[in-house]
Amino acid sequence: MANPVVFVSYSHDSPEHKDWVLHLASALRERGVDAILDQWDLAAGQDVVAFMEGSIARSDRVLLVCTEEYVSRADSGSGGVGYERLVVTGELVERIDTKKFVPLVRQSASVKRLPHFLGSRLYIDFSAGDAFEARLDDLTREIHGVPKAVKPSLGPNPFAGAAPDHAVTRTASLSGVTPAGLSILNENWFASQYTHAEMKLSSMGRKGAMEVRSALHDPIAKSQLELLNAARRSEIRTFGWPFGMVAESRDDFRPKPTAEGIVAEIAVPEKSLSGSVSYDYWAARTSGDYYLLQSLFEDERKENSLFFDTRIVRVTEALLFLSRYYGNLGVPSESRVTIGVTHHGLQGRTLTSAGRRQVFPRTTIAGRSDAQISDSLFGISENLTPHVMRILEPMFMLFDFATFQAAIYQEIVTKFAAGQVV
Repeated sequence: MANPVVFVSYSHDSPEHKDWVLHLASALRERGVDAILDQWDLAAGQDVVAFMEGSIARSDRVLLVCTEEYVSRADSGSGGVGYERLVVTGELVERIDTKKFVPLVRQSASVKRLPHFLGSRLYIDFSAGDAFEARLDDLTREIHGVPKAVKPSLGPNPFAGAAPDHAVTRTASLSGVTPAGLSILNENWFASQYTHAEMKLSSMGRKGAMEVRSALHDPIAKSQLELLNAARRSEIRTFGWPFGMVAESRDDFRPKPTAEGIVAEIAVPEKSLSGSVSYDYWAARTSGDYYLLQSLFEDERKENSLFFDTRIVRVTEALLFLSRYYGNLGVPSESRVTIGVTHHGLQGRTLTSAGRRQVFPRTTIAGRSDAQISDSLFGISENLTPHVMRILEPMFMLFDFATFQAAIYQEIVTKFAAGQVV
């Protein structure tokens, strides 16, 4: 196995501090960590900016030695530390959940400070000189991925087989159609969720929304707590609020248990600090059915617009989330699922782009677009791009026959699935 590579970022506060950093980097190398340090890797005449960019890019982890001086320079954007801040911030924006950047605090004050761009990331405190070896052990374990405490293996569910009171039974064809000729997505539970969410959205002065319905052909039986834990583990955090966000910081946003499952409603009125209206509503049923209606991201950016690339990203996110969600519920990958996506409030909107791609603006007179796919859970993830195309091509066609090449879908879907912001 290759040795992990780390880049040590620090400010030249004093000769004593430079010696301390040199000692730290040397100690890491003795412990099998390939530490990159300017004191031995940066030569006279070498481009400093290129050195920092390249070192951060090729490192597995970046160690940020946060003295008071380092924090001050990083927050003010001055000197080499200020430039590194720009590079680091770019990576953090693209992968907000990354663990690549590790703050090491070496400060005299009782209240420790990190640069603003690091937010609330967990740090390792090297402030106490007599604790150096202990903290070095913590750091080395983190870099090598060998924690002191090993997470116990997960035991069996002691309540497995105890079906909730509201068990669901259904018979559906491969395409998700019941013997009566109706889609399983038209069941009363879905209709009641839509009625509630659409009424709330309208009361907030919004019509544009993406609605997602998902139903397993063979219903399962899960508790409300199992649904909540699966939803937590299935979030995909890239930009904006994630699909099916579990917001637990505010009581009015937290998911709430119901007799049939759980529901969550996140309504942000125009009088909020953000100055923009947004609405997210989702519900999970003990049978495995899932419902979501969320206001269009575009309404927070440009009135009466629809960004084709944003729509591709959002639908990709929805399919990936549902694939994760059912996996976290323990549903076998060969199980069949039907997913429906509806876009509401389209009439009068102009189709354009949120990114660098130039798109000829086109307007639609249609009010909504419906699409439905059926596949195994394995097939959903394996055929991600074709499914996204099947959902969105009919909607884009409503905008004066707009079409996009399969390669464009493939590029956007692949980048998003890889955790990059498109």
